[in-house]
Amino acid sequence: MAVLVSTIIIYLLGWIAQAVLKWLAGVYTSMFYLAFAIEIAFRDIETKFNIAGLYNAIYTVAIAVLIMFFVKKMIETYMTWSNR
Repeated sequence: MAVLVSTIIIYLLGWIAQAVLKWLAGVYTSMFYLAFAIEIAFRDIETKFNIAGLYNAIYTVAIAVLIMFFVKKMIETYMTWSNR
């Protein structure tokens, strides 16, 4: 009976770890996409200066920074159990 319970617990923990890592991979993929979008937006501003392009580039940088801070805080709080 103990073998069955330990096998089920190990299976569930493995499944949870895979789900969390898959979610984190998606988050980091979107961050890399935003980084390239920022680079393209700034290149567009360099060729022809316009306020809308500058606004879009700054907005994209701000959203990327907020996402990074959120993920950092989430990892500190929920995975390492340390909240400063």
